[in-house]
Amino acid sequence: MSSNSWYASLAEMIGVIGDDAFCLTFANLCETMTGYDSTVIIALVENHKPALVFSNLTPEDELTTLSTYFDGAYLLDPFYNLYKKGANEGVYRLNEVAPELFIETEYYKRYFKNTRIIDETVILVKINKEVTLGVAFGIRKGDVPRGFKIQEMRETFPIFASAARQHWSRENQLYPLLNDDLNHGQFGSTLDAAFKNFGTEYLTMRECEIVRLILKGYSSKAIANLLKISVDTVKVHRKRFHSKLEITSQAELFSLFLEAISMVPLGDTKDPLYYYYLSQQKTHPESMRLNTV
Repeated sequence: MSSNSWYASLAEMIGVIGDDAFCLTFANLCETMTGYDSTVIIALVENHKPALVFSNLTPEDELTTLSTYFDGAYLLDPFYNLYKKGANEGVYRLNEVAPELFIETEYYKRYFKNTRIIDETVILVKINKEVTLGVAFGIRKGDVPRGFKIQEMRETFPIFASAARQHWSRENQLYPLLNDDLNHGQFGSTLDAAFKNFGTEYLTMRECEIVRLILKGYSSKAIANLLKISVDTVKVHRKRFHSKLEITSQAELFSLFLEAISMVPLGDTKDPLYYYYLSQQKTHPESMRLNTV
C-alpha cells in the first residue's frame, strides 16, 4: 500500500467512527495492509459467551467457522485462552500462541481444519474494563503470501486500537455488546465453568490440570515444563485418568468432553461428567474419590 493510499484509507476509517460502516472500513484497511482476506470481530465480555460483532466471511465459511465456534469450540481456541489469561492488548499470530502440537489436537482435526484457515492473526483491543474486542484476520486460499506485513500491523496497532476505542465508546455502538439477554450470559458462564470443572468429581486436581492442557493441545513434555514435573509423571497421570474415564486416546477424551459439556444445564457449575454418567446410568465407582493427590 502506497503512502497516499494508506493516508486516504486511514482518513476514511476515522471519518466513519461511530457509524455502522466502521467495521467494514476497518477490516478493508487491515486486510489491504497485511494481505489477509477475511475479518471476524468478536466481543469478549467476562462470564459471557463470545458475541459476533462483524464478519465478512462467505455464507459457507460462516457455517463451518462461526456456528461450531460459538457452540463451544471457542473454549479450546488458543486466542480465547490468551484472552482468558489476561493477555495485554496487541497483535498475536496463531503460530506464536498455539501449543506446539496444535495441528495434532482433536480440536484442530474436527474443527479448525474445516475452517480452511491456513494463517490467522488476532488483535486484542481493550475497549473498557468490561469489553475486549478480538479482531481475527484469516486467509483461506493458497499459500501464505510473501507480502504479509504483520510487523506493520504491530507498528500501527496504537492507531487501530485508538480508533476502535473511539468507535465503541459511543453508546449506540457499545450498548449492543453489553445488552445480552440473560440466557446468553448464563450460557457463556456455564461453558466456562464446564471446562474448568471437567473431571473434578472423578479425577485428582493434577489429573484435571493435565486433561485441560491436553484438550488445548499441549504435549507431555510441554505439560511437564508448565507444571514443573517430569514427563514420566505426566505419563503416569495420563494412564490413570485414561483408566478412570475408560478411554484410550486423545480423540476419545475430546469426544467425551464435547458430549459431557453439551449436557450441563444452563447456569449449573457441576462437573459435566456427572451429567454424562447420569445419562449413561453409570456411577463409575472406581473414580468417585474427589481430588485425591
